Amino acid sequence: MKKLIALSLALMMVLGLVSIAGASPEKKTVGFYADNVDSYYVAISDVLKALAEADPEVDWEINVVTGTGSAAEQLNAVQNFIQTGYDAIAVIQNNVETTSECIQLCEDAGVPYIGLTHSFASAPNATDALAFIGYDFVQEGLYAGEDAYKWGAKKVVNIEGVLGQGTAGAQSYGFILGYTNAGADIGDWKDAQEWAAQKNSGMAGGEGLQLYWTSGGWMKDAAKTQMANIITELGPTGFDGVYAQNNPMLEGVVEAMEEAGLDTKDYWIGSGNGREISWNWVREGVTDMDVNQSALLEGEALYQILKAHFAGEEHRKYIHPYFNYYHTGNIEEIWDTLIPFTDVEAYLAKRAAGDIVYDINNTEYFKDVPEFNK
Repeated sequence: MKKLIALSLALMMVLGLVSIAGASPEKKTVGFYADNVDSYYVAISDVLKALAEADPEVDWEINVVTGTGSAAEQLNAVQNFIQTGYDAIAVIQNNVETTSECIQLCEDAGVPYIGLTHSFASAPNATDALAFIGYDFVQEGLYAGEDAYKWGAKKVVNIEGVLGQGTAGAQSYGFILGYTNAGADIGDWKDAQEWAAQKNSGMAGGEGLQLYWTSGGWMKDAAKTQMANIITELGPTGFDGVYAQNNPMLEGVVEAMEEAGLDTKDYWIGSGNGREISWNWVREGVTDMDVNQSALLEGEALYQILKAHFAGEEHRKYIHPYFNYYHTGNIEEIWDTLIPFTDVEAYLAKRAAGDIVYDINNTEYFKDVPEFNK
């Protein structure tokens, strides 16, 4: 009888272990809100879904809601996510003030809030968010400014995404820093920060750097129109460099210059984004530099933070994904390490092959985000 009981207990233990080993992961729901239709934003949610679907350790339902660029839509989406009972909320914001409201709503409801892409560090309750994931746009601009300074560009057309927008202003600030850090004369401006904030009309500045400010709205056609008008206004020798803050605007710039009969190789041409088209342009010398800023690394970091949070594990709170700064001098050397910009399938293939540093605990990601550490 004792032997039978012992065998029964042993069988129960084995079955229990099998049951535990075969247990399905707990289902979680994630609300993802993007402020507007943008391939960059879509790539973030697409890679998040792809990574979650490929991971047998998670069972997530991810609901993506896309706005049309209004603060009210962001607030409404977050309220709906909370009322529906979502386990976590990720947001690409419209503005900092609305984000502050959303963080408070989530805090009151006990739902973790994660912000992406655009910094909300100036919000009084920024540190109540579970995490922030976004690139260091000042550093992105700094790479361009240093490259332009070394090239010798002194009259630069600066095409911001949107004049005065946070990320655009940060890139301009970094660009000017590339000159002031090297001791370049910027005229009557007190420093790079003042110039980036106040700007100027026409081509103006100091002996070390003059800037002509305009905006392309982050779009190719608008930037092309602006560049064509500037070429007409300034003439071919009225500028020696162009900084287009993203690749769609860069495409417009290159087309406008070529249609005007200008050879881009006679000018310093730089950008940010680092999309695949730019890899080849730098390799061929059509442009001089770019910064590989893949949207997919933001989605990767979001996936890892959510997984750690749901598992009750510690994780990093403020993350700047890493850049790959490439130029005509190093493009061949780092070609294989460049990260697809929005192509999820290509990203996952490189990830599986070990060609991408994707672990947020890797030292590549250890750049601090001091503005959140208040």
